[in-house]
Amino acid sequence: MTRPPQAQRVAEHLIARACRRLPGEAGNERYREWAAELPAILSDSDVSSGMRRSARALRYAAGISRCARRLGRPGGRPEPQASLPARPGFPVRRVVTGVAIYLSVVGLVAGLAAAWPGRPVLVPVLPAAACFAAFCLADLARARQVRYLPKWGWAIVCLIQIPLGGIMYLAAGKVPAARPEPPAQP
Repeated sequence: MTRPPQAQRVAEHLIARACRRLPGEAGNERYREWAAELPAILSDSDVSSGMRRSARALRYAAGISRCARRLGRPGGRPEPQASLPARPGFPVRRVVTGVAIYLSVVGLVAGLAAAWPGRPVLVPVLPAAACFAAFCLADLARARQVRYLPKWGWAIVCLIQIPLGGIMYLAAGKVPAARPEPPAQP
């Protein structure tokens, strides 16, 4: 008896782990169904390279893992804190505006420090930066969904780079509130 290829064993392992999330006998049934596809993917004659066939099998198993995660939840809905996928229209204008505001604040603080040497210019700036970081973290905690990073990733960005992290979150990561639809005209 010959052992299946390494890629098939890894893909079967990933599928088996994903199927554990499914309730009862559904997990075993799905495992048999999904794992049966692997030999066909690995022996596809249309793909000439063995490495590509292996990569396809692993990508298939990763897709199964994402699908099983969603199917394992009640109603098959994504969890509310999941990050939204990146949209094709990245908000470049908002990010550029946010970075321009950041650079303006840095320039203002540097100008104040140069104009009044020996005076503590950072005394009013530090509490303002702390308040802005707290605002961004509170907004992040209330947000149902965010873009491009998970919530914990945006929290780290906001805390590591104050105020640029908060500006980047507000410009790129925050999902705007849904606007209500206007009533239909009869």
